[in-house]
Amino acid sequence: MKRAAFILFASLLGFLALEAAVFRSGLYLIFTDTSSTTGYMGTILHNEEIREKAGPNQVLGIGDSRMALVARVANGLTAETGYEYGTISVAGTTPRCWFYMLRGIDPNANRYRAIIIGVDTYDDQESWEHYENRDSDLNYVIGQLGYADIQEFSMSHEIPALQSRARRAILLKGLLLKRDFQQMLLDPWKRVRDALQSRRDSHTWIYDFLGPTNSMAGLEVDFVHKTLKPPPGTTAAVEQRLKDQLLQAFPPDEGRHARYFKYWYGRIFDHYRNSSTRLIFLRLPRGPVVRPDFAPTKLNSSLRLLAREKNVTLLPEDFFNHLEVPELFQDQLHLNREGVNQFTTKLAREVPKIVGPPQ
Repeated sequence: MKRAAFILFASLLGFLALEAAVFRSGLYLIFTDTSSTTGYMGTILHNEEIREKAGPNQVLGIGDSRMALVARVANGLTAETGYEYGTISVAGTTPRCWFYMLRGIDPNANRYRAIIIGVDTYDDQESWEHYENRDSDLNYVIGQLGYADIQEFSMSHEIPALQSRARRAILLKGLLLKRDFQQMLLDPWKRVRDALQSRRDSHTWIYDFLGPTNSMAGLEVDFVHKTLKPPPGTTAAVEQRLKDQLLQAFPPDEGRHARYFKYWYGRIFDHYRNSSTRLIFLRLPRGPVVRPDFAPTKLNSSLRLLAREKNVTLLPEDFFNHLEVPELFQDQLHLNREGVNQFTTKLAREVPKIVGPPQ
């Protein structure tokens, strides 16, 4: 009986040691599929980690796919502004992700003069999706989560099944990554080659990406009769997304987004509370046409309250209003190449006015 118990205990320890060596050490994360959310997140954070940083005048952008700060364009103005830029914006990420991403890339809160965070709203506008229950957040930031995060991250979900999934995945990361691991075993050498090439070259691919030039020119919206005429050549899928974005009613204000934003923006602030880094929030351009029913100004919104802190700045809410025209958008949400160039140029020239002259 004692021998069986010893063997069982030793096997368990061996399993945990192997799991830690492969999945918790960060070794396997190097070889995750770069097209997956976990793999792409690892690529973006690695690229920022290895980015050459000439001096202390570094600025980092973060947000989702709508965050239109293009480092290549901003760095083209370094001779004028004195600042260098990087970005770790990743499509599909949320403020919960941003906290863990920033903690991972800037653990001591001292690498950047400013962090620029692109947000949808200053007024805690509700959406039909409950961000606290976005299941994909776990896949994005599993590489940045450790044992100490089990309680906070899992309990930030409202649904018990998601809480349980998060606890198990953080405790045994292999449970979340097992499908990726199984796919790698089908052709391990190809996975290794692809992963190593991505780590070597992806910073150039991403940095030099120019973005699409198509626009929403010709878009017409009648908010009274709830009708929309898309630009010529628009696909049925894009037309439906335009309708959803511009004509679908907003949900009632139940305070869900306000609670969520207050917590996770607060966690980002806590990380930089005693730092000299300035947090700059900006409201992203809302779309090719501005709908008339956005939430009214809330003086006690999560961000407006946070902006009272000494190292937090909100750009004027109308700072990018001039970009909210069909000609500068490629779809219902995202600026096109000309739009992001204008966005980045204006933002890069504004940063020294907020942060001060470069050191």
